[in-house]
Amino acid sequence: LVRYQLLVVQLGRDLPPFDGRWQLLLTGTLDGRPWSTSLPDGPQPLALRQHLRVEGTLAVPPQAVIKTVRAMLIDARGTTRATQTLKL
Repeated sequence: LVRYQLLVVQLGRDLPPFDGRWQLLLTGTLDGRPWSTSLPDGPQPLALRQHLRVEGTLAVPPQAVIKTVRAMLIDARGTTRATQTLKL
């Protein structure tokens, strides 16, 4: 089980609220082979004006070795607006 926490911030003045979705992607190896997983229900809805904290847990096999975590923000039109990748 992996616990995650994201802080999503929209910088600027007088910006319209962001209405879209967010996605989490984990990649690494499982039994020596390439492996990846994402949120079980797919991208999750997200609406914010200035900032929002998102947190939860994601089940992963105990023998999985996570090498990267990628968080993505997708706007209402389906365009990726932001991506953050963390290499472990």
